[in-house]
Amino acid sequence: MGAKTARPNREQPVALDVEGGVISARDVKAARDVAADVMTERGFQRLANQITDELRDEDSSLTRAARDRDRATPRDASQVGSERLRGDLPAEGDFRRALSGRQRKLRSAVKNQVMAAAPASQHKAIRSMLSDEDSQEWRRINGGLHVAAGDAQQLGESDRAKVQRLDRAIQSYERLNDRTHKVYVAVRLPDNHQDVRGLRDLPANLRPGSGVAFDQFTLTRHNLHETPGHDSDRHVVFEVVTTRGMYMGRSDSVEDTTHLLPRGMQFEVASADYAPYETRSGGFGERLVLQLRER
Repeated sequence: MGAKTARPNREQPVALDVEGGVISARDVKAARDVAADVMTERGFQRLANQITDELRDEDSSLTRAARDRDRATPRDASQVGSERLRGDLPAEGDFRRALSGRQRKLRSAVKNQVMAAAPASQHKAIRSMLSDEDSQEWRRINGGLHVAAGDAQQLGESDRAKVQRLDRAIQSYERLNDRTHKVYVAVRLPDNHQDVRGLRDLPANLRPGSGVAFDQFTLTRHNLHETPGHDSDRHVVFEVVTTRGMYMGRSDSVEDTTHLLPRGMQFEVASADYAPYETRSGGFGERLVLQLRER
């Protein structure tokens, strides 16, 4: 008998899941390492959902309301007609200024118009998901959306209804909005990851050209300095320019530029560079920012 060849144990490849960690705050995503196969399978699930939604939209036997009710992810209701108000990702080295008072007032006016017309069921969904001191609903529902790759049809009936009410509030804002939004959100790294102090420290699947999905609802800020985790090497900061979502912040002297992005968004990492930005005191700081471009 010939000698057996000893084969080293091969560790299964892993990838960083930016929404896979335990949610502890509404406005910071928590990441964790998962098997790369899990990420691939979830990607196939998103593709299957997208194809099913597109086929359902072609079914003339269904009403628009019925098609929307049965969709996996919400329809994009946004549009920006003016080239002047349609933004793009900042160029390398561009200074990220804080949102001006005028810009806050314009967005708040649209938000107030949406909220004044919203039915009581949407107000209740917004309050329980976003406003209540106890963030249990946000954590549970977003956790379910992550497991389901953003597909609300996989949730229980009560949670699905609440998700779709929040969807409709966001879509109402998108229909009235006439400008793009530049927003930021941070992802807290798991304990086994090194601090991100440079490009070389980025997880492999967050480097330019990689895909990133936000299956959950995402709370962002228009101001980089206002984003929780912006000053931490334990966080990765994403920058998104989009027509999607709903401004939830304020227009007065209290600095609050919160913006809610819808679930089911998919991106490509367009770049990873150091970005200079306006600080809370009016000075400037600099940090590594990953720019995401919508797919």
